[in-house]
Amino acid sequence: MDVDTVMSLVEQDDFVYTGLGPKDGKSLVCSAFVTALWKAAGLFDPYEINATEFIPGDIYRMAFFDSETPRPEACVEADPDLPFC
Repeated sequence: MDVDTVMSLVEQDDFVYTGLGPKDGKSLVCSAFVTALWKAAGLFDPYEINATEFIPGDIYRMAFFDSETPRPEACVEADPDLPFC
């Protein structure tokens, strides 16, 4: 492949990198790692998603968490301004 083709490829979740010594294996930055965990847990079922395409902003905008239930008192005491526990 030429460089332009390589640069235009979308990284797939099943790509495994070799030749990097102790870092061989999958390469997931923080947002892709969280998305891969959620994907493995079935949160995206029945949709096929590619975790490596997600950015931190996507993670924050996901509506997977209950924002209606009041936080436990211990959480409010520990950090009154934090919206989650």
